[in-house]
Amino acid sequence: MGSLLFLDSAAAEDCAAWVGSGVVRGVTTNATILVRAGVSSVSAAVKEILTAEPGEVHAQVVSEDDEEALRQARELAGLDPRVRVKIPFVTSYGRHRAALIRRARAAGVPVNVTVCTSLAQLHTALSLEPEYLSVLWCRTRDAGEAPARIVAALAARRDRTGADTRLLIGSIREPADVTAALNAPCDIVTVPPAILGPWLDSPRSVEMARQFASDARGLVA
Repeated sequence: MGSLLFLDSAAAEDCAAWVGSGVVRGVTTNATILVRAGVSSVSAAVKEILTAEPGEVHAQVVSEDDEEALRQARELAGLDPRVRVKIPFVTSYGRHRAALIRRARAAGVPVNVTVCTSLAQLHTALSLEPEYLSVLWCRTRDAGEAPARIVAALAARRDRTGADTRLLIGSIREPADVTAALNAPCDIVTVPPAILGPWLDSPRSVEMARQFASDARGLVA
């Protein structure tokens, strides 16, 4: 099976439209996406997104205190079996959260480790064997790394060790990034609605469809 497409959004109408179309199989969010969507409650947003019937919803803990973050992770995971919990690898003051990630996994929380922007961080996160590991395509490139090379290195190491971690690519900024990410050995590529539409658009396809529609006027089924 090739890589699955997920939607990077918290807008209920976008989630309903894209999940309903069958183009995307899941939805991912984070604090920035929720705030931009005018959302104040992570749990409420997740419940709203779940009404669109996605296969998965990835929602992020918002506390930087490990005890509170663990409580939030358990609460989010308890909302629905389809919920996966995103835990940033580092806090805003640079402290890594490996211990929290291990505790969440031990508590039965399906974890997606995010906010890694270097190969060192990603290799370390992979060694924790989370269910998901997010590679931030453009953020990683901003940090001077080659994202395609990083994904390939992670996939090779995962396969060598026999880990079950699924690689998710996020931080997509333009349509060309979607194609490049899908060509990498990942499991999921998550795309904002503003990018997904233009990525699928093709004037030549519309041109052909118009010709077929014109020619079909004189035909019967």
